[in-house]
Amino acid sequence: MLKYLPFVLMILLLSGCAGELTRIPDSEKTIQASSDIKGKNQLQLFGATKDWMEENFTSEKGPIAFEDIQEGTVIGNGQLDYPCSWLSCLTKSNWKVLFSMKVTAQPGLINTSFRDLQLASPPASGGADFSHGMVAPVWSRRDMDAIRPLLLKLHRDLTVFLQRSPR
Repeated sequence: MLKYLPFVLMILLLSGCAGELTRIPDSEKTIQASSDIKGKNQLQLFGATKDWMEENFTSEKGPIAFEDIQEGTVIGNGQLDYPCSWLSCLTKSNWKVLFSMKVTAQPGLINTSFRDLQLASPPASGGADFSHGMVAPVWSRRDMDAIRPLLLKLHRDLTVFLQRSPR
């Protein structure tokens, strides 16, 4: 009976890991949030959002990918450190999360969506230039569950900034 124990443990371990690597449908690859910003009009929210993105985002493409003042829409290119924990730090400790953040401002309201989520690994040579490493779309539930809280925190940080902005 004990000779089968390692085999049973291996099956249990692999089935547990496989559950975390569930492929997510495309409909779940966008994260959305909204916030009320009392006392601010569309132009104030648009301008302050653009300022916040230029201050907080770094990207090879530039922090602002698109802006439409009439619609109150700003799209920024951002990147964050991948939030590895425990075993994932063995493989993803220096990875980045690349994303686009679309903010649409209306009087007293912002709607935020995060899309085009990608994971970027550093190059095998160990340099800091991620353009020579692997870049791939986020596809697993485990990665999305790890990334979602960071992106929602970005939305909350933007909301606090907009509430305090003198614009």
